[in-house]
Amino acid sequence: MKRRVGGLETEFGLVCVRADGTRALEPEAAARELFRPVVAKGRSSNVFLTNAARLYLDVGSHPEIATAECDDWWELVAQDRAGERILGDLAQQANQRLADDGQDARIHLLKNNVDSEGNSFGSHENYLVDRRGEFTRLPRFLLPFLVTRQIVTGAGGVVRDEDGARFVFSRRSDHMWEAVSSATTRTRPIINTRDEPHGDPSRFRRLHVIVGDSTMSEVSTHLRFATTDLVLRAIESGRTLPDLALGDDIAAIRSVARDLTGHEPLPTAAGGTTTALEVQQRWLDVAAEHAEPGDPQEQQTLQTWQKALDAVSTGDRSWAATNLDWAIKERLFGQVAKRRGVDLGDPAIERLDLAYHDIDPERGVFAALARRGLAPRVLADDVIERARTVAPTSTRAHLRGQVVTAAQQYGVDHVVDWTTLRLTRPGAMPVQLLDPFTTESVEVDALLAEIRAAGTTVDPPLPA
Repeated sequence: MKRRVGGLETEFGLVCVRADGTRALEPEAAARELFRPVVAKGRSSNVFLTNAARLYLDVGSHPEIATAECDDWWELVAQDRAGERILGDLAQQANQRLADDGQDARIHLLKNNVDSEGNSFGSHENYLVDRRGEFTRLPRFLLPFLVTRQIVTGAGGVVRDEDGARFVFSRRSDHMWEAVSSATTRTRPIINTRDEPHGDPSRFRRLHVIVGDSTMSEVSTHLRFATTDLVLRAIESGRTLPDLALGDDIAAIRSVARDLTGHEPLPTAAGGTTTALEVQQRWLDVAAEHAEPGDPQEQQTLQTWQKALDAVSTGDRSWAATNLDWAIKERLFGQVAKRRGVDLGDPAIERLDLAYHDIDPERGVFAALARRGLAPRVLADDVIERARTVAPTSTRAHLRGQVVTAAQQYGVDHVVDWTTLRLTRPGAMPVQLLDPFTTESVEVDALLAEIRAAGTTVDPPLPA
């Protein structure tokens, strides 16, 4: 598939604490406070926004936002960043209300994968694939790439093993239990096969990758999607590919996380061994053969991917330490541990890890590092601000965003999901959009005209 639609679902950790760090509100109560303006405006804690993203409280009362469909990976990063700002604004409003009520309480939203109690939060990637392709062929080739991708796109962190605390590429790796499964939370597979295409089921499938780390770095987030897209394209080409299948994907993913050299031998299904670096370099080379030579974004992706692998293979972190989440953390944690005279297992390092993922632009550690030039800022601020309210224009999201915007402006009750748009009035007919690449629709134009004719109230868009 030359042109592919993708999206990112991010689960956020939520804590509400007093000034002394003790818990002020249980997560369920904090979530209700956070979503109060959303429910007041949309009469639900599950709404679609004017930028065509879905904002909701998921199981366990954790906030989640799913970006609109994107076919440009930098646009997806902008939508992801916009989601952080939307939730950040809700947190700011909630904290102001708590302060006005005289409560010693502050809500923090963490774009993290693992909290201090060992709970894991997902960052799920979605890629549209062709129904006519051999979906059963994908995992054999894709799994070795996904198992080893953490040496490029891992968020980094500290785990405690029998021999003590150690820095790893990804803490999420310890929370994966199967390679491929239709389950999500019970067994937590690397690839989820639940068949929900959110489109014409005769033409499309949705590849649901749930092994990825929540990444703060725009470079890391972009690499997650851009490299996976290139690998998928190579697999879909039908050409002969290197068989890099691993003997035990789950054992390998834990081993790769702990091997900061990338050279630890990994048993292969064929009986030999390979390494994380070898798998990634083979896929980079294959992807380069399938990339468009004249496409500057694809060429830039390949160059950045190679820089990331070089940082692991040579041990020279000079570029990675200001661009990739795992390397930014590795340097930061090392500096703080040395300055305080503690090891990586110290509670101060765990608090620092959580603070790194705090999306508060004033209090979050990642944001502070970015202001000092120690973490990347690739996208211009106006690009992210526009993505807060405007949907991508080159996918179906454009139509959904128009309908939600108009319905809110004219005060017309409506219901939308990924494929359907409908007004909530007797006799209203739903409009279905089963092609994610559709950007024009006579039916949607008629629906927009109906909304404008029916309503007169002008409201600000969600969230308030």
